[in-house]
Amino acid sequence: MGLPNRRCPNCGDTDQDFRPLDDAEKAYALGPGQVPRADLGTYRRCARAGCVRVQSYFNWRTGFDLPESFRSAAS
Repeated sequence: MGLPNRRCPNCGDTDQDFRPLDDAEKAYALGPGQVPRADLGTYRRCARAGCVRVQSYFNWRTGFDLPESFRSAAS
């Protein structure tokens, strides 16, 4: 089974693969005002190179951009 394919507003509203968050991304997402700990497992990061979008698996409107320092770490 491949990565989930969802709409990414940062990639021109096209469907992209989304992967689970790594440890550094999880730590950032748990920061003030981002993602409640109970919901962390439902968030995924766009797997397109250079994209920093993190969003809920269930609702593409619920998300945020990681800081630029995460851009080079894109898979």
